[in-house]
Amino acid sequence: MNGLRALSVALQTGRSSAIALVEQSLEHAHRAKSVFISINPGLANLANSIDRGRKKLQATPPLAGIPIALKDLFNIRNELTLAGSVVRKHYAEPESDDAEVVAPLRAAGMLFFGRTNMSEFAFSGIGKNPHYGTPLSIWDRDTGRLPGGSSSGSAVAIAEGIVPAALGSDTAGSCRIPAAFNGVVGVKPSHGRMSLAGIYPLSPTLDAPGPLAVDVDSCFILDQLMCARIRPGDDLPRLQPENLGALKFIIPEARVMTQLDEAVQSAFERSIELLQAAGAGIERQPLPALDHCDDFFIERPLVVYEVWQHHREMLAQYPDEYDPFVGTRISAGADIGAREQQQRYRERARIVADFNRQFSGLAADALLYPTVACVPPALAETDDADDARRVNLRCLRNTATVNYFDGCSISLPCHNAGDAPVGLMISSKNGDDEKLYRIAAAIEATIATRS
Repeated sequence: MNGLRALSVALQTGRSSAIALVEQSLEHAHRAKSVFISINPGLANLANSIDRGRKKLQATPPLAGIPIALKDLFNIRNELTLAGSVVRKHYAEPESDDAEVVAPLRAAGMLFFGRTNMSEFAFSGIGKNPHYGTPLSIWDRDTGRLPGGSSSGSAVAIAEGIVPAALGSDTAGSCRIPAAFNGVVGVKPSHGRMSLAGIYPLSPTLDAPGPLAVDVDSCFILDQLMCARIRPGDDLPRLQPENLGALKFIIPEARVMTQLDEAVQSAFERSIELLQAAGAGIERQPLPALDHCDDFFIERPLVVYEVWQHHREMLAQYPDEYDPFVGTRISAGADIGAREQQQRYRERARIVADFNRQFSGLAADALLYPTVACVPPALAETDDADDARRVNLRCLRNTATVNYFDGCSISLPCHNAGDAPVGLMISSKNGDDEKLYRIAAAIEATIATRS
């Protein structure tokens, strides 16, 4: 499927119509399995209304009529927000308002195609869901491979060609892991760049809503709307790629570059060779803060206490209605006291300061390392609870570093067409989002492959 800009041009020039896009999306969606928790039943009426307005030359936003999918933790007016659970059915009521990052998309005339499947309560990097089924990675369907989580359905919906873009959230990699496992683009914005109002929480300290799409440009357009950098009716913003020859990248000599699957190592090194051939400056340098982030994430995570505080009453009342994998992980928060958590916040602040100092000392524009150390594991590798924990940590290892050093990050597909999907992760410090998009656009143009 084309990106948002090309679809907008096709709609405005009459080469396509909103109803045609909706019908195409519905056709693909009906063949997909476990990708959506619900699909909007009023899509055709909305699409026809937009098409009639365009034919009458009424002022119509450039994105009006393009379908987009939303992860099931974004509030949507008059809908239930279940966050991939069944236990929330005891509590959820139709929402009175859209989430703050969703409202401008509605105002832009985008069609909310449906609520995408996800890891229950966004608390898993593997993407399994026992309540609504597990959508499979787009690769090697015969084996049946994990989609990545927690924004599993959002990434698969794009990879299946159902929608050109979707919203997800990223607390330790939940946009970037499924993006890497399905050959699409996924973004983790700087924490605080986007409002969390109207988004079901996992960790208020780390949660970051972000776009996934077929290309960097589409993610950028959504970012600009979600951050109110543009108004819903404005012309689409232009993304000017950086000059690769003027950029310096660092490949960190850290744990994130170890124990890589052969396919991941090969795809990553291929991308580095292409970037160097295009004139990019690339150095391999120590960055100890990344290993500190990894140790902190594994041994003293911030999320567990916060998610336990949010779920403790609901989990006590309905323990059997939770995904056992998720419920067990949430329950671990009962062993963490408020004083210990405050110490963890202070320790994390020191790690952020250390990273910012080390990164500044390298005088680099961005970091480059694989999004995930492995290709999508088979579902069968997570049948045992201990194996599931091991696979989950491996999936999260690289992406979580960015959340813990409080940065921004974009995952791009970097594999050869037809090969196992692999993500190249481009990351920088908090607040560098606009520059990171320009860098990602330049890298995408240089290494572009699609499965």
